[in-house]
Order: sequence, then C-alpha cells, then structure tokens
Amino acid sequence: MSGTVGRVTRAFILFVCLAVIVMWVNVPVRFHQGAVRLLGTSIGVGPSFDGFGLSIPLLFNGTVIPAGDTFHTVPYPAQINLDYPIISDLPGLSDLPYWPHSLKQSERIGAGYLEQDLAAAPAGAKVTVIGYSQGSQVAEIARADMAKNPAYTANADDYEFVLVGDPYLPNGGILSRFTSWSAVPVIGDLFPLGRPGPSDSPFRTTYYQNQYDGLTDFPAYLGLLSLTNALVGIVFEHILPGYVFDDPDAPGTVSTTAGNTTYVTIPHLLPLLAPLRLAASLVGAQRFVDALDPILRVFVEMDYDRTADPRQVKEFGWSTPPAKVREAFEALPGAFAQSLSILCGATYTPTVPKPVVSDVEPETPVTEHPATPVDNSPGEQAVRDTVVGVSDVLSVATQSVASVLRSVTGHEPAQADPGADADAAVPAATARTASADTPADADATDADVTDESTGDADVPAERSESLADTSDPAPAESDEAVHREVPAAAEDSASEDADPDRESEHGNPTGTGSDDPGATRPAPAAA
Repeated sequence: MSGTVGRVTRAFILFVCLAVIVMWVNVPVRFHQGAVRLLGTSIGVGPSFDGFGLSIPLLFNGTVIPAGDTFHTVPYPAQINLDYPIISDLPGLSDLPYWPHSLKQSERIGAGYLEQDLAAAPAGAKVTVIGYSQGSQVAEIARADMAKNPAYTANADDYEFVLVGDPYLPNGGILSRFTSWSAVPVIGDLFPLGRPGPSDSPFRTTYYQNQYDGLTDFPAYLGLLSLTNALVGIVFEHILPGYVFDDPDAPGTVSTTAGNTTYVTIPHLLPLLAPLRLAASLVGAQRFVDALDPILRVFVEMDYDRTADPRQVKEFGWSTPPAKVREAFEALPGAFAQSLSILCGATYTPTVPKPVVSDVEPETPVTEHPATPVDNSPGEQAVRDTVVGVSDVLSVATQSVASVLRSVTGHEPAQADPGADADAAVPAATARTASADTPADADATDADVTDESTGDADVPAERSESLADTSDPAPAESDEAVHREVPAAAEDSASEDADPDRESEHGNPTGTGSDDPGATRPAPAAA
C-alpha cells in the first residue's frame, strides 16, 4: 500500500493496536509462547520529543529489535529548544526527559548516559544500539568515542549500531550538509553541525534512510522544488508515520556496504504530492496525481547526487551544476512516457539509483561533540534511578504494542544467528535490565557449555570512576519475567547465587575479557 491513503490506513492500524493493548494490559499472558534463548541486549535511544524512546520498538512494523534480545531505552532530554539560564542547568532536573535544552546539549547529555550504559554491559555481551533521529545522533557520538577506546575496538564484533533517520548521515543528513557552518555564531551554538566521527568505524553499522526524509535526505543543491519536497518529507517520511510501516527488505530498496557500514535507502513517492494524493483518493482519481510524480521527480532528483560514495560528506551547494540540469532535461521524455503509462493503468513504483563506492575511502570532516559526563552524586543518582524505572515500565508497554503491530501486519523480527552466537550467549544483566537464562525445562539450550576461550588478552574489568556508583548487579529473572520482560522478584537473585553452572555457561566466550559475567568494560575515552 502506498501513498497518503496507505499512510492514513496504517496509522489507523496503529491506533487499533494501541486500543487492543489498553484492553489487554491486565491480561496475564506471555508475549512469546515457548522458551526463547536470549542472545543479547538491544538499547534504544529515542528521537526528538521522545525522551523515553517509546517509538523505538515500533520501527519497521515492530521488527527493529532482534528476536530474543532484551530491550531497554536510555532516557534523556531529547529536545530541540534553547538552553535557558538557570532553568536548563537546575540540579537533579536538567537531565530529565523533555527538560528544555538545545539540540546540541540534548544529544551530549544522551551520549553521556548511553556511554555509561554501554560500559556497564557484561564482558562478552552482544549489544545492539538502536537510534532514531536525534537518538541516532546520540549513538553516533558514543560510536565515535568507542572507536578511540582499545577496550571496545578489541571486541568490536560484540557491538552493532542501527541508525534510523540519522541527520548525521554522510550524504544526505542535514547536519552533515552544513558542516562548514559549525563555527557560525548562534547557529553553531544551537545545532551540532558536522559529524562527530568518521563515516566508517570498527563496529557493524546500518543506516536506514527514507527517500525525501528532509532530515536525512536533504538536497545537495539549492532548488525551490527539492527544498519544498524535503520539508514536506520531514512530516511524512520522518515523523508521521515515519519509519513505523517501512519495510527495509521491500523490493526497490537500495543497500550499499562499504567497510563495516551499510547504507540502506527506502524509495518513496514525492511527499510534495501527498496532500493532492489524499484529496484525489477521495474521488478515485489518485492515478492522475501519481502520473505527475515521474515528471516532478526529474527536477527534484536534479538537486541530489545519488551515485556519490555514501561515505562521502557531501556539503550543501548553492547552485545546481549545469551537468545535473542537462541530465534532468534529457530524462524528461522518459518521464513523460512513464506518466502516460500510469494514466493508462500501469503500476508505478519509485526507484533510487545505487551509490558507487570508490576504491579510496573519502576523508570525513569531523566536528568535536563531547559527551556530557554523568553526575553520579547521590541526589542525581536517586533521580536517575526513578527516571529509569519509569522508562522500563513504559518500555514494556510499547513492546506490547509492537507485538500486536507485528501480528496485524504479518511481520517478524530478524532472527539472531544461532550458530556462533548461540554458544556465546551471556546474560545481559546491567543495572537496569536482567536477562536470565530460561529455566531447566529449556534443557537443551541451557546445558553446560565448555568455555572455549582461546586467548587471554586483558580487558580492564574496572570501570571508570564516573561509573563506579551506577551499576548494582540486577537480579536474575524467572521464566515468566523473560517472556513478559518485567523485572523478576528480588528472591530470584538467590537462585543465581546457588547455580554453580552459571559462570561456566556464560563465561566470556570471546576469550578477550574476564570470565566473570558481572565484569564490565571501561567507559569510552573522553572526546
């Protein structure tokens, strides 16, 4: 289903899912039938104005979280506001979700908390960071800092980043388009212009970009039509419904891999025509609006450089190159022919050219975006613990909505590789969430596993002083808690102490860190 009518229909489906959850919330049923082997932890960082990350589980028809992973979010301000004197720096309140901050300061606060969360992950744990919009900016800062820390790069295979609608995307992200403006007074103080790190990194990374999403697919050259289309695209392709109903595996999706990074572009109709398409659909005349798309698309695409190396930071140009103008006019006859075929009943499916990866990696201009250190004073920590508790409760609710959404749309999350990672499964226990083994009735999956470590490389087990007060061991979960993703009762922690096989099952499988499952990695190096 495509077009504005399709979006309205899918939004209605989402509303129905929410209504079902409201009625279902008190029914004591499990979200997953049968035992599920938990292979890792997914950490979500929400977009602007979603400081609790409630929208993360809904992305891609509720399939963005890998099957079997535990999930929690990193609460942070998630604001695009101003830094008000006194108010924005109030002790105990300034880091709360939705507290007023500039975009620049908001992402730095979020990066500090994400880096603290990553440092608290058990040694050898498989961690996936899922960032959406401003949340992907937060993840970009943490990713850049981790790339400077040998303790992380030595275990790079343990980390993966999924960045959806990232304004830092090298070719298309609006914050990358205006990198050279980072030193401009006021603008450079409010907006974090310029990438915080190189396009590629030691960690597996996937960028997802909706075509014409104005925040992550901003025109490369100045053009009235393309700019208007991108601004309308912010509403339809980034915000509502944004990436909720997109399918990254749909036909026509373009995926390009360079190094450890994959760039995925999902084609879409012109957002500029969305209001007309909606009105025309009411009288059955949507085909006439669709027929305009190929012709207008020629002039919109004239201001993009789709075939450029996706790793290259393509800054904004104030005039369209003459060669691009000539290409557009040469493409017009084909566009008119396609328009005529649409009027005659042909199905129209938009496409996107595939980028060309150059043999030499282009140099990435980098702007410093230091993460804000976390205040671990008792008062600040008490407030943070409360916020995290609220976030965990809300996260369970939104994962329930995602489960219903998957059932309604017929989609399923990607299955984690049961091969190499199955024997390397470790409890994703942190100060915030616990990922305990399934009980003895899951006999085959929880049998004793011999430690197959082959190296003794030392990974520091001590965290930095800034993290020392923030990661109390979380109790183990019961089977019911695993399926419902609700923290287990406190008495279950005793069973963990009484289980002599736990350490041998989940000792560090990579051979690069401590065999103590509670050992944690150091915090990323300061930017």
